[in-house]
Amino acid sequence: MRLAALTDRIVSASASIIAILALATGLYQAKLSRDQARAAVWPYLISGNSGENGYSRIVQNVGVGPAIIGTFEVTVRNTPVHSWKEMADSLHLPISFRGMRSTTFRRGLVVPTNATESVHLFELPDSNDIRLIRSKIDSVDFLICYCSLYHECWENYGDIQEPTPVKVCRDDRARSFAR
Repeated sequence: MRLAALTDRIVSASASIIAILALATGLYQAKLSRDQARAAVWPYLISGNSGENGYSRIVQNVGVGPAIIGTFEVTVRNTPVHSWKEMADSLHLPISFRGMRSTTFRRGLVVPTNATESVHLFELPDSNDIRLIRSKIDSVDFLICYCSLYHECWENYGDIQEPTPVKVCRDDRARSFAR
């Protein structure tokens, strides 16, 4: 009888260990699956200046998923501006804005994935305006905060810096760029 009880305890303990290992394996597989789903929709925005058609401030999504814009701010010497004209005035630039084109870029906008397509936020084709803006564009900073479909968010500040993960995009209307 004593041998049977010992055998039952060994079988019971083995079954418990196998159940715990199966549970751990299932949890690990669920985590991997969740991580894989997040990676499948990971956006990656880059921004910078372009001389393609005069002067342009561009944004590209070179990730694998759409980017949902949470915040877009433009500052001149750390002071927020709310329009391209206000930016030029803050830089004391007499830009004519002849032929200027701009794109609305605000909270809620979705930037699709397409590494070959750029969003031209601001375009100046006039050569005099181009010289003026290029002479002082280093005094302007751009902040873009964007999120994935899974509400994972990043901030891209400036031209070169790699996006930084953040918990949420702050929505400060006093700093937000209107157009």
